[in-house]
Amino acid sequence: MSLIQRIDALLPQTQCGKCGHGGCLPYAQGIAAGEAINKCPPGGTETLSALAQLLKLPVIALDTSRGSAPAQVAHIREAECIGCTKCIQACPVDAILGAAKLMHTVITDECTGCDLCVAPCPVDCIELRPLPDATLAIVGGLAHNEAERQARTLKRDRARRRFENRTARLARQAARRETQRAAPMVAPTPAPAAISDPVQAALARIKAQKAANVDAQLKQAKIAAAMSRAQWSKTLRAYTTPPTQEQFERLQTLDDEARQAEAHLAGLLGQP
Repeated sequence: MSLIQRIDALLPQTQCGKCGHGGCLPYAQGIAAGEAINKCPPGGTETLSALAQLLKLPVIALDTSRGSAPAQVAHIREAECIGCTKCIQACPVDAILGAAKLMHTVITDECTGCDLCVAPCPVDCIELRPLPDATLAIVGGLAHNEAERQARTLKRDRARRRFENRTARLARQAARRETQRAAPMVAPTPAPAAISDPVQAALARIKAQKAANVDAQLKQAKIAAAMSRAQWSKTLRAYTTPPTQEQFERLQTLDDEARQAEAHLAGLLGQP
C-alpha cells in the first residue's frame, strides 16, 4: 500500500467534509503532502493517535473548531418528504433511496452520519438520530475489542467503495453530458400529424396545455405549502420559550403565510 492508502485506511470513511476536503481520500492526500492530522472529528483521538504513530509525528490536540461527529444516522420523516431528490444528490455514499416526486428513505446500515443531507432539504424533514444499539458505529472511539474493530474496518471499507463508485458514476455522467454538448446538433424529423382535422388538433393541444398548467400549479402549491410550514416550524424551534413580542409577531406572520399557502393548495385540490 502507498502512504496515501495507509493514511486513508485509518480514516473513518464518513466522507463528511469536516476536514475541509470532499472526502476521506482527498484528506489522506493532503496529510501525505504535509497537512495537519487533527482535522477529522469523526475519527477523534483514536484516528489522530493512529495517524501520529504511522507518520512518526507528535500527537496534537483535535481541532474542535470543525465540530463534532457522534455516532448518528439520518432519518427522513417520510410523511413530510416532497420527493425533491436533493438529499439523494448530497449523500456521498448513496445511502438514500427514492426518486423524483416519490418519498425517500435512508438505508440505516449504509448511512455514515455525515449530515450532508440535512442542509439541502427544502422542507426540513431530515433529522439526525443517535445510532441504534444494534447498528455498528463507523466513527472512532467506539470499537472496544478486536472483533468490533474488524467489523468496523469492514464497514468502513464498504463505505469507501460506495463513495468511490458514486464518484466514478458522477464522472461518467459528466463526461456523457460533455460529449452530448460537443456533438453536432441534428434537426429532428417532424412527426406526421396524428390528427388530420386542424380544429380537433387545436382543441387537443389546448386541452393538453391546460392539463400541464394545472399539474405545474399543483406541484408548485404543494412545495410552497410544505416549505412555508417547515419555515414556521424551524423558526419556532430557534426562538426562546416563551417567545419575545418581536419573535411572536414573526411567528404569526409565518403562520399566516403557511395558512394562505395551505388554503391555496386546498383550493386547487377542490377541498372545502
